Amino acid sequence: MTSKPATNVDGNDIVAEIAPAPQDIVVLKQKPSGFFGTNMASYLTLLGCDSVIVTGTTTSGCVRATVLDAFSLNYRIALAEEGCFDRSQASHAINLCDMNAKYADVVKTSEVLAYFDSLPSGMYDLPKGSPAPAPKPRLAANM
Repeated sequence: MTSKPATNVDGNDIVAEIAPAPQDIVVLKQKPSGFFGTNMASYLTLLGCDSVIVTGTTTSGCVRATVLDAFSLNYRIALAEEGCFDRSQASHAINLCDMNAKYADVVKTSEVLAYFDSLPSGMYDLPKGSPAPAPKPRLAANM
């Protein structure tokens, strides 16, 4: 039996290979769904999104909860097949099959990546807003 090398990575940390860029939104969740108790839906509304692409762990837990909440909020959902996993291959396969039948389109991750490559750059940049107007000068009254 071969042992894996020990790492000092906290299981809750985002690994460097997929670390968010400064313009990325990070949603911290306390429950299985990425929607429950977070401002995820508000961000998606702000960006004009009508669909989501879901990846993550575990397929039968957090991924499924997020897919169900997204479905309940009327988003169209693509679930990247190789972009999620479960502790058990059987549980993974059964949940993918069930979600594909009811709530999401399970697609190959290569299709998701090709879709991302086809999008115009800057399509989902956050709105810049406008600067606040300069305050009007107040006149001092002579007393």
